[in-house]
Amino acid sequence: MDLTGVVVTADALHTQTDTATHLVQELHADYVLTVKRNQRTLFGQVKALSWAQAPTLATARDRGHGRAETRTVKAIDLAGRTGFPHAVQAVRVRRHVKDLRTGKVSWTCAYAVTSLEVEQADAVRVGALVRGHGGIEAWHHVKDVTLGEDACKVRSGHGPDNLAALRALALVFLGRLRQDTVPDAIRGVSYEAFTRPLDVIGLH
Repeated sequence: MDLTGVVVTADALHTQTDTATHLVQELHADYVLTVKRNQRTLFGQVKALSWAQAPTLATARDRGHGRAETRTVKAIDLAGRTGFPHAVQAVRVRRHVKDLRTGKVSWTCAYAVTSLEVEQADAVRVGALVRGHGGIEAWHHVKDVTLGEDACKVRSGHGPDNLAALRALALVFLGRLRQDTVPDAIRGVSYEAFTRPLDVIGLH
């Protein structure tokens, strides 16, 4: 696979020195890799950076699925402050989420390192890459938890691929119902099981 010029995003499982080196030096790609506690040294180095003094470079607000979310993005030039191969920027994406039904507020921080120079990608772009990867993770979580993909016993032939494609297609159609959650959408369709699924895909 030719990855020249491609930006590869990956979760913390793949935040490994060999992976980073392989991507940049052999495949001529760039990376944005999530940093979590499984890489204790790197996580400690990134978390200990002077985030409080770093300016907020991007702010985005979204409202939907019964919640209001604000994301702030900060980036710091690493300037050799970690030993992680080719890492030149550290990024922090902080999410504040308010449940519009209960008023409860929560927040999380996601950290990442990237081989992209500031000239190649500012904080807005890197933040979008981090968020985009989070969307992929959320997609897989829904397929596993709600649609039971990992528990599926079909293992042979083209069966697993065909079922994965059908689950993905189902999520696209269920998303059109604009319910707060996928289970809510499934329940709504199931109330009239012989007609509503056909309505969702445009068959009457």
